[in-house]
Amino acid sequence: MAIVWAPEEARTALFARRLGATLHNIHYLQYKRPLVAPIKYIAQWFKTWQVLFSQRPRVVYITNPPIFAVLCVFMYCRLTGTHFVMDTHPPALYSRKWAWTVPLQRMMAKRALMNVTDQERFKKLFESWGARAIVLADPPKKAVAEGVTSQVDPAYFDVLVVNTFAADEPVQPVIDAAKQLPQARFFITGEKTQAPPGMIENAPQNVTFTGYLRKEAYWNQVNSARALIVLTTYQYSLLGGAQDGLAFHKPLILSRQPALQEHFTKGTVFVENTAQGIADGVKEVMAREQQLIAEISQLGPELAERWNTTFSNLLELVRQA
Repeated sequence: MAIVWAPEEARTALFARRLGATLHNIHYLQYKRPLVAPIKYIAQWFKTWQVLFSQRPRVVYITNPPIFAVLCVFMYCRLTGTHFVMDTHPPALYSRKWAWTVPLQRMMAKRALMNVTDQERFKKLFESWGARAIVLADPPKKAVAEGVTSQVDPAYFDVLVVNTFAADEPVQPVIDAAKQLPQARFFITGEKTQAPPGMIENAPQNVTFTGYLRKEAYWNQVNSARALIVLTTYQYSLLGGAQDGLAFHKPLILSRQPALQEHFTKGTVFVENTAQGIADGVKEVMAREQQLIAEISQLGPELAERWNTTFSNLLELVRQA
């Protein structure tokens, strides 16, 4: 069984499919609203126990954060003599929101059958705690064919900005960059109600806010783009949106951050999170588009082969358990 305390979470869903696990998205009330977290966590705790005790899984794949979901599963495992695998997203280890829970994360990590993280630096951290860990980035994605009918419009250089208006996503510099590039069109995803006041109203004409896109609507937008922009102020985030572009062989424009530079070694232009940096990055993609497409097409299979080898080790461990 795979469990995540969120209405949806792409990484957990992908791992559940690869593991052949039943996925349970357990969530109540509003998402990413700290003020209601204490209330919804109590409800989610009891719902998780209801699911666990009714289905009796022998191994539970649980996503961290929140660490309280892991603690809930851990208590079930102690009572039933079963095992859990903890998949820790890097911000849980260093963001201001979750840093205070690191001692609890350390305690849970040492009791997990295995800890999954997406970077070698965090694997070493878990091992320094005396916990077992492996490195698995997001599973390699295949381009979604069903329901995807859009095509690249050669008359325009369309750029998709994969964005959710999260705290680490610099959106305003993208809008300022668009003012310098009237020859390009920028499509910015994300729930419009989460945009800062005045941002949408004051954007130039070549910027379109798409709203939050789901399933076919999102994949059609990816397929019709000439390049993807995915930005973060976090040093150690691998950005699921970048993985989406990789699946569709789209050149990537990513923040110049250590984790991204180590992972996306081909078909990518790295930029500073500034208007000028982003504008220069788009211009470079325009100039080198075919070369970057060829490179990103090579990178996907290389990362997939590496991932499948490591995942087979996790799968064998789960089967033994």
